Amino acid sequence: MRRRAGLLALALAGCSGEQPAPAPSPTPQPTPSATRAVVDRAPLAPGELPAPELAGIAPAAGRWSSGGGYTRFVDAGGTGAFALRCDSARRELVFLRSGTADGGAMLRIVTGMAAASYPAATMGRRVEARAGIDDRFLAALQAAKGTIGVSLGEGPVLAVAADPAIGAVIRECRRP
Repeated sequence: MRRRAGLLALALAGCSGEQPAPAPSPTPQPTPSATRAVVDRAPLAPGELPAPELAGIAPAAGRWSSGGGYTRFVDAGGTGAFALRCDSARRELVFLRSGTADGGAMLRIVTGMAAASYPAATMGRRVEARAGIDDRFLAALQAAKGTIGVSLGEGPVLAVAADPAIGAVIRECRRP
């Protein structure tokens, strides 16, 4: 009997004239929109890669001087800030940067086409790193246009203007 009474109550409730409350409508979610970072940089040339290490850094004031298998960048204060020289006996290109480095530090060189890091060793008041003359990065360094960045470990980037003298040292060092 209880079962019949429950079914009867259920049936009568279904016949009620009241309309059920409408289901709440879903709250519209905002459509995600892409955000764009504004970069103040000229468009990339064909084959050029983004070089965030060089973004917003003006090349240091100074000049390149060359001779006898080397070229060096001398800053406006007269300090030799960066240099390349050929070690023809070892068939290596030697990179020299003013400053000191902790053990295990890397010398990083960045162009608009490539980047490379080399183990660095402190030699007095400068740091030295070496690359075999057949290192593939040297082709990008030789062809570099615009700015080249050089940094020691996590230190600041020295930005210097690319110069044809760099390519001349690399070509000279590759001669048999």
